[in-house]
Amino acid sequence: MENDINRRFLQMLGWEGEELESFIPDWELAAKFLSLTDKDIQNAVENWIPKYWDISLLSVRKMIAACVRETAELAKMNRYKAEGKKILYVNNTSLFACVYANKLAGHGELHFAYPDFIMTTMWQAFCGKSEGQFPGKPALNPACGHCALNCTRATTNMDGHVPEPTATWNWGLHCNEAPKTEELIDCLCQRDEQADVLTAIPHDAPLGEIEAENDERVAFLAAQIREGQQRVSELTGITVTDQDLRDGIEAYMAYMRRVEKLTDLVVNADPQPISGIELALFSLNMQVCFDSGMDYVNDALDTAIAEVEDRIRRGVGNLPKGAPRLACHFAPLNVPWVDRAFRDNGVNLSLGRVFPLASWMEEAIKHDDDPYIAAARMCLMWPDAVNMKNEAEIVVKLFEHYSFDGALFGFYDFDRWIGALQKTMIRIVEERTGIPHYYLEGEFWDGCRYNIDNRISIIRSICSCLKISNL
Repeated sequence: MENDINRRFLQMLGWEGEELESFIPDWELAAKFLSLTDKDIQNAVENWIPKYWDISLLSVRKMIAACVRETAELAKMNRYKAEGKKILYVNNTSLFACVYANKLAGHGELHFAYPDFIMTTMWQAFCGKSEGQFPGKPALNPACGHCALNCTRATTNMDGHVPEPTATWNWGLHCNEAPKTEELIDCLCQRDEQADVLTAIPHDAPLGEIEAENDERVAFLAAQIREGQQRVSELTGITVTDQDLRDGIEAYMAYMRRVEKLTDLVVNADPQPISGIELALFSLNMQVCFDSGMDYVNDALDTAIAEVEDRIRRGVGNLPKGAPRLACHFAPLNVPWVDRAFRDNGVNLSLGRVFPLASWMEEAIKHDDDPYIAAARMCLMWPDAVNMKNEAEIVVKLFEHYSFDGALFGFYDFDRWIGALQKTMIRIVEERTGIPHYYLEGEFWDGCRYNIDNRISIIRSICSCLKISNL
């Protein structure tokens, strides 16, 4: 049964022939690493994935397969350590280009991973499980309001499930709890705290300042990133040149240009050809990258663009023409029932994530000769990394670029930075754009912390309001 269900899982996602036979042992190792039982995988194959994901699209199957490949790489970290390879762990959210530059410079001698991110995504998005169902005693008490990602990282590090890395690059641009969690792990596991590298910037910019246009602030963050990279290189023994970072930025922009093209196609088409959850899936790598490489991801996006163009030509959509569109601020792929509930009630989620377009970032950094300055400027264009009014301006610009009937915010209850400011920020955006905003309490990293039926009831009410306003 075990081999059969694993084979069916991989075949569903496109593996076949010799590639299937050679990858089955890797997936079995990954499934064991994730503590997935045969029953869990059977549920994913027969229920969860077909119910929530449009696997009639080859591109969706390819993108889920890319996540499976990355999980398989994570499960091999002990093997890589035994081979003498360097291991770099990174927390979400980081700057893709900086992390990928280390892979380029390592020439196969360095492997990196976002362990808590990829485990949580696999559990929730594709298997219908949550962080709270992971075997063993949690290292942090979720009732205290800790982010599920930090809970996962603490638990899997402290129980030895995740092997100790050569270095951890901790990005504190969004989350002030992530560095605290790493400090806790170092203390309780008696790890070398000097191997924990932190890149952060205080959230002290004046309210309303456009932080990416403040050259002094950009230079400060660039210095922090450069210092962080130097420390990572000291620990791994792998030198990352400015050219490596430029190549990392280009790899990032090559991916982001695909995301922008796909988003343009989907959001401007009527009927909408794919749903917001699929857009969120293809947007997965906005702030993380894959050690298994980006070729699989980019191939999935190229396939998605072709499939969406075909659906537009044929006038195919999930909902009838003219159905209301709701921009989604958070990434809904870890709570796929949210997207399904909106579709079942006649409303499209039309963004996978509120994030600046590739063309905007490229325009902003085109005169930055120093790649660290360019990297820092891109970081300060992220709406959830800057002051509230700056974030509002970014969201307003995006909502004016596309056309929406409403916007959905929320699911950041766990976050003391984004969650605390969100309700005030969205009032500013609503006043500026005239687009009605709706708020849904919850946490997209852990589906066990709230009542789903209650949330679906709220979703029905939101859909009713949107459809009435569109009459």
